[in-house]
Amino acid sequence: MASQHEKFSLIDEAKIYLRGAAYNNDKILALYQSLESSNQFGYAAEVVNKYLGELEEQGEQITDEAYQVLVRNIYKDTSLSSYFKYDKAINLLRSDCSLDTSTSCETVGLAGAIYKYKWKFDHQIQNLYTSLGFYKKGYNLWTQNIVTNADTDLGYTAINYAYISELIVAQFLEHFASFDAVSEETILRYNNAQTARQKIVEAYIKDIDAEKPEFKTAVKSDWQYATLAEAFFGLRKYKQALFFIEKFIAKQTINWKLKSFAQQLNEIAHFQNLEKDNSGTSTNTFITEALDKEMQHSCLRALDSKRYENSSAVGFVEKSVQKKGLALSGGGFRASLFQIGVLAALAEIDELRDVEIISCVSGGSIIGAYYYLHLKRLLEEKTESDITKDDYINIVKEIEVDFLKAVQTNLRMQIFTNVFDNLKMIFSSKYSRSYRLGSLYEKHFYLPLFNKDKTEKRTDLFMSDLMIKPKDAPDFSISQQNWERTNKIPQLILNATCLNTGHNWQFTASWMGEPPTYLSKDFDVKQRLRRMYYKDAPEGYTAFPIGNAVAASSCVPVMFEPLVLKKLYPKIDVELVDGGVHDNQGIASILEQECDCVYICDGSSQLPDNSKTTANEFSLFYRVDNVVQERVRETQLLDLKARKYSSIITDLKIMHLKKELPQEPLSWINCDDEERKILQHEIKKDDDLLDYGIMKNVQKLLSEVRTDLDSFNDIEAYALMYSGYRQTMNAFKKDVKDYKNNWNFLQVEEYCTEPDKKQPLIDQLNISCSVPFKLVRKYKALQWFLKALGLAALLFAIKFVIDKWDEDISIKYGAVAFVIATFVLGLFSKFLAKLLDINGYVKKILLLITLATVGWLVFNA
Repeated sequence: MASQHEKFSLIDEAKIYLRGAAYNNDKILALYQSLESSNQFGYAAEVVNKYLGELEEQGEQITDEAYQVLVRNIYKDTSLSSYFKYDKAINLLRSDCSLDTSTSCETVGLAGAIYKYKWKFDHQIQNLYTSLGFYKKGYNLWTQNIVTNADTDLGYTAINYAYISELIVAQFLEHFASFDAVSEETILRYNNAQTARQKIVEAYIKDIDAEKPEFKTAVKSDWQYATLAEAFFGLRKYKQALFFIEKFIAKQTINWKLKSFAQQLNEIAHFQNLEKDNSGTSTNTFITEALDKEMQHSCLRALDSKRYENSSAVGFVEKSVQKKGLALSGGGFRASLFQIGVLAALAEIDELRDVEIISCVSGGSIIGAYYYLHLKRLLEEKTESDITKDDYINIVKEIEVDFLKAVQTNLRMQIFTNVFDNLKMIFSSKYSRSYRLGSLYEKHFYLPLFNKDKTEKRTDLFMSDLMIKPKDAPDFSISQQNWERTNKIPQLILNATCLNTGHNWQFTASWMGEPPTYLSKDFDVKQRLRRMYYKDAPEGYTAFPIGNAVAASSCVPVMFEPLVLKKLYPKIDVELVDGGVHDNQGIASILEQECDCVYICDGSSQLPDNSKTTANEFSLFYRVDNVVQERVRETQLLDLKARKYSSIITDLKIMHLKKELPQEPLSWINCDDEERKILQHEIKKDDDLLDYGIMKNVQKLLSEVRTDLDSFNDIEAYALMYSGYRQTMNAFKKDVKDYKNNWNFLQVEEYCTEPDKKQPLIDQLNISCSVPFKLVRKYKALQWFLKALGLAALLFAIKFVIDKWDEDISIKYGAVAFVIATFVLGLFSKFLAKLLDINGYVKKILLLITLATVGWLVFNA
């Protein structure tokens, strides 16, 4: 496999050619082959496409083989949306390779592969049967060709025809075997698979029962080893399969070929185990007596030799073949704390190691980046084979302590504590409250964690510092090697909103910008701001601070100014605001990455009922904005449920703070029509436990806790964590009694579950929805003291006015004239109205100076 340096060199060479450099045919051939071998299918496709265009301009005949290369690189390109690339590839085969009438095994084999992967993407049964049809056509062509010695396919379509046939068998067993006998059609498909495999080994091997089989003729391609290994494995001849597995691995250095072979063999192992469990009355239906689990695992271990070469483990551990995505929503520190509980549960049930995508928004970005730094430390200090479930649990245990301490430093109130930063915010157009917020994130959250136990302390951190280099694979590539790992290295995506285009803006460890997929050219005609690797970014952006990325994701409009990126694109100043403006749940990035399993951790605020008339225009605007946000949230979650129902995604878990808190429908005045009971959800009483084990009144108050960057005390924080923990355990159908980890947040368990012990938590949560005067609301004595103080001040003012009642006040005519003139001009002058407006420049500066001065005095006195 190419190193990172070699990969970037190839990409640079491809860019030179694509910009117009003249390359000869041999150089172009070598370039696209090297790109393809390095998993750079996108650049390989562009190089081949440009080359074919040049040939067409020159009037040269283009062969089917050239179009086949283009098609192969298009459908394998992970940077393209699966909604687009598979249809594009099939259309090219139809238009340029005469797919419908083709007698080329390569052409119909490509079509079979495209529909196979299309089925794996959307799970629509018609795609699976279309794949079977093309592979069957290729299989029939192959059987004819081996008789006439015209075999160019080397059994590729035959082995995949066998695989798809058995896959359909497995689909029947998974979905119908529990209430229906194994059908004749199912048995026929299984027999077809075994017949095809038998034909393959007989076509190429002298003695198929020999432990070290010999080829009848010279080996024409390394793929033959993989084909024969899969054929023998499917026939349950594991010794012969192991022989060819080792041959293939020894000769194969191209990662995508190893991945494709290994994943298909693992799936066949799953089929075999499924067939054994559903063998029915006839034990010979699926030749289950030949299933040797020990030898089966030996074959799979050989495929995964890197994982086991330095391991003392003797068993076999299955790796997840599904792509799992975790979405951490916005909602300030409330969301962050709720999400710590979710992480705790995922660690306990050993799900965290399988997560490949972490999509974060606002408060979710704060905790997401923090968790990622912890994970980076673990994966860089321990080898793959030494990492256990306990390591993930220990990470979250550290987070529940240290993250809460950082939250309790009260970031919101620290924004104006530094006099020099205050002056920069007032007088510099390049520094705002959002940048100040980013520096506070780094100071209190990320730098202490990154510098922990290090002799050389860093004073700043950049997004590229999040790049994980595993201890046992320093040149690791997520796109090429993550499939090999049991402990996946997730891709962290921090989502912001670009005000210039309205699109989602993403920060990752290696690039930033707007993603190329899931922007519909039919409906969205706005420009897309192309994403860039940091190393290719303009001056000033090659090292982008982590704090600024998190601040961009969490700078709530109005409360914070947009984070402005100047001189990044021509003639445009990029303005970034809170990612929740575009997608507060982080779902868009999860879908863009095409995850099979989706876990949504939603700690965001949801629209409350409003029984009163909207007070004024500002309140009306605020309410309307909340309605729009709520509608977007509902639409996204309904879309996810629809994808689950249609099997586009295979698993969906949604944890949110209003879960199981429905309200009864409200009938009109004088209504005599009874509400239909069949439509009603069970409405539990306040002290009743919800399905996930928290009292209803406690959960309702938790759902009303403030969503900002305010400080949280222990009892508030632990209650939020406990809610996330219990919801997640319930979603995965796990009994918390089976897990004995001593989480700090379990200190509030009795407050959340026992009615006679709930009051301390209830009292705290009743004031947690408020931002100002929480201290006053908490202590009755303080309330009475302030009331007495206010009453005394009022009495003093009344006495002062009474004492001075008959005295004159001297006011100059000039002052009266100034007030009147200002009022009159304000009615007719837009300029003066703006000058007097709080958002006007002069008052804005005065306000900032006041806040900055008071803030510095309060926190530095």
